[in-house]
Amino acid sequence: MNTPNSILQSYADAFRDLVNARVRGKNASPSTALRLNAERDWSFVCVAMDVVGDASLAIESFLKFSLDGPTRYEDVGERYLRLYGLLCAAYVQQQAVLKLYSLMNCPNPKDIQATFNKLEIRTLRHQIASHSLDFLEPGVGRKRAFVPVRICLSGFSCTVTENRGDTSRTVKLDDALEAHCRVVTEILDKTYEKSVRTLFKGQTAKIAEFSKKLADLRFLRDGNLIFHIGEKGEQREIRVVFVEPRMPTRSTTMRTKKTRPRTLV
Repeated sequence: MNTPNSILQSYADAFRDLVNARVRGKNASPSTALRLNAERDWSFVCVAMDVVGDASLAIESFLKFSLDGPTRYEDVGERYLRLYGLLCAAYVQQQAVLKLYSLMNCPNPKDIQATFNKLEIRTLRHQIASHSLDFLEPGVGRKRAFVPVRICLSGFSCTVTENRGDTSRTVKLDDALEAHCRVVTEILDKTYEKSVRTLFKGQTAKIAEFSKKLADLRFLRDGNLIFHIGEKGEQREIRVVFVEPRMPTRSTTMRTKKTRPRTLV
């Protein structure tokens, strides 16, 4: 079954394929082929795509082994390393996706920034992995201090306390990561859709090809499955659609009158 992080990775891979299809075999420079605003932006596209993929690997490891890690040792230091590493991975992935969104001239990047700012995983990163002693919340004039509670740091649970225990909250890191992956995937979806229309304007066949790939990604994103069978050139698909179970109606729950079975001669 696909996971939010694996879907995110599929979108990232598809965007890379889209970029490569546009850049390869062209006489123009990559920045011109991609209709970027400056020559140096091509380097930013390449680095951003790498960062998105690398961060997904880090997130995948965390989701597999949690804060405790794959070792058999009770190592508190490793828990801190994995916590700080996770929060930085999520943050740089968001920034890389925001950069791609902006470079591909998608509309209203400030709205995307605002969406990321609302995510729990981003707030947690600011509070305990970058601004532990000078966290400044928008609209609040005073700086605040935050620290994770060591004795509560295990599995996917992270309890954060403000100052010396004034207030505290427990964050389910796996839930926060799921929300992160879904939002990042949504932004990649918008970036991909806009890029197809821009990069292949007037090329009906190419637009149809990549629009089909986007439709497949959305099909998987929505919780369904696609199985590919057969040889290349003769490949077929099996598509499995998952739906919510229906509540039984009154007519199906009523008892029916028992009848004696008939023997057919």
